[in-house]
Amino acid sequence: MRHLAPRLPVPQRWTLVELDPALIAAGARRPAPAPAVAVAYRRADLARALEEVLAGPVHLVTCSALLDLVSADWLARLVRLLIARDLAFLAVLSYDGLVELEPPHPLDREVIGLVNRHQRTEKGFGPALGPEAVRYCTELLRAAGEVSLVARSDWRAGPADAALQRALIMGWSEAARAIAPERTAAITSWQEERLRAIEAGLGRARVGHLDLLRLPRRERAAS
Repeated sequence: MRHLAPRLPVPQRWTLVELDPALIAAGARRPAPAPAVAVAYRRADLARALEEVLAGPVHLVTCSALLDLVSADWLARLVRLLIARDLAFLAVLSYDGLVELEPPHPLDREVIGLVNRHQRTEKGFGPALGPEAVRYCTELLRAAGEVSLVARSDWRAGPADAALQRALIMGWSEAARAIAPERTAAITSWQEERLRAIEAGLGRARVGHLDLLRLPRRERAAS
């Protein structure tokens, strides 16, 4: 919302859906991003209440860093709703499995492979699609005769982004150990070497993400 609202030159009413009351409270304390923007929070579990949440007047459905967490069944439910109601859809920052790290390390491929396996585990919506999410969504839309646009939106972190790099390495190490506990010593060694490189100002990371846009049929016809 805070990125899109100032870029949409029309009066807007946003409904922000979240399950965690603490996150709702934190968001509700922040002002709306523009004078012509009304904001309301709704507490709901999207895994179960998707159809209910989208039952009212809706023109745009948008999400960030969500598609890679959901299951194939859940995504199919969403796509059916989007097509049936001809809604605009923008899903940004879906992880696609691509990770490039500098300086290179012999265990990079193994660790990221374990991370990508972890990405496909249960995240609250059933077995997650993980890096395959955008590809699967485009296939669902194509099978229904729909058109979607996909563009890269990779994270790129350098020496000035040391905090982000440290968070990524720590999170990846935890996920990799969860998948392959028998490789704990090797993964921890990889983690420590990566952190030392970051502290020395040598670390760089590119993390692949994709954005997907589906425009309503009426908008495509007009253009």
